[in-house]
Amino acid sequence: MSELRVCAITYDYYPFDVLVRRTAEAAASAGYTSHVICLMEPGQKKYEVCNGVHVHRIEMYRGFGRSLPHTILEWTIFMLRAAAKVTRLHLKEKYDVVHVHNMPDFLVFSAIVPKILGARVILEVQDVSPELMAAKAKGRLHGLILRIAMWQEHISAAFVDHVITVGWPFEQLLLKRGIPPKKLTGILNSADPRLYPATQRTEPLMETPTAERPLILMYHGTVAERNGLDIAIRAFAKARQTTPYLRLDIKGRGEAIPRLKQLAQALGVGDHVIFTDPCPSDELVDFVTHGDIGIIPYRSDGFMDLVLPTKAYEFALMHRPMIASETPAIRSMFRPESLILCEPSNVERFADAIVDLYQHPEKRTLLVANAEQDYMPYRWEIMAERYQRLLASLVTKGKVERKRVAAEVM
Repeated sequence: MSELRVCAITYDYYPFDVLVRRTAEAAASAGYTSHVICLMEPGQKKYEVCNGVHVHRIEMYRGFGRSLPHTILEWTIFMLRAAAKVTRLHLKEKYDVVHVHNMPDFLVFSAIVPKILGARVILEVQDVSPELMAAKAKGRLHGLILRIAMWQEHISAAFVDHVITVGWPFEQLLLKRGIPPKKLTGILNSADPRLYPATQRTEPLMETPTAERPLILMYHGTVAERNGLDIAIRAFAKARQTTPYLRLDIKGRGEAIPRLKQLAQALGVGDHVIFTDPCPSDELVDFVTHGDIGIIPYRSDGFMDLVLPTKAYEFALMHRPMIASETPAIRSMFRPESLILCEPSNVERFADAIVDLYQHPEKRTLLVANAEQDYMPYRWEIMAERYQRLLASLVTKGKVERKRVAAEVM
């Protein structure tokens, strides 16, 4: 096979989005030509090569916490601009595969010209749209928004040649909604060992916490209501009543941050809850290894129940014990003895778990060992190879189909 050429499209920043970065670099590491079309943050270049990936940025700001109509308008504008960009690049590069990451699902239609000209198109379902929209939508429009989300997911999946999903909870939903099993591949969004090398792994704190060296709880990623950080802050404040040498570090962005800062101040822990901005994906390892316990306090809302959080993989790989909401997705990957599972939104249970791990460092060590065992079958080396094989098979299948159509025409 001649050199395979892949272009990813994402309504996000690169290399900030770790999933897009992982798959793009997996394509490049296989010897394929790898391109990405994405948004451009202030200070970034419109075009550059990052670790072998050709990055083409569109000057457009991504808002957070906007109204749904405003968000859909931004998605549509980006889709049109990405369509123009990928069409121009395709005429030059002749892409074999265009890999589109949702949200939104209908971003796949930006690849309509490359598809007409023979490229295979992939939809990557990072978030299942109907469940996410249902969790966000309020009031009388809830039913209408849900139906629209289902419809656009259906036509987007029908348009593409293949669908990738980031875990079996999403995969089961998509199968139920009519996507053929042969058109669906699960590739978990696990931790890239190049970004989380074993050489940077450190052992968790075993000494008694002090004012100078408190026990550090940590969370990184999206900061929205569904992520449950208000639960974590309330539990943290309660736990500090009996285990005072604690700190909670939150790194991320999202519309909930102002409310969370006010909550921390109101509970008297404002000086002990530290908020920091997101950082490039290759710097996240420093945040993960600086802390002692990862906390994943997701709400149960029909959508978050299905999410397999990347941060859980990262904590497991870097030997950090976890306290997490007992959602079906998290429970499906880790055994009960591999992390402390708490009823979602139960402040008392989360507070008890924090105190338990504060007082029992040997339990933290046991959780780390068990979680690492659970994670091994899902490590990124395995997922990257699965992705590379999928790209090659799609291109081979496409060539066979084109030859068959040509023969029928003749």
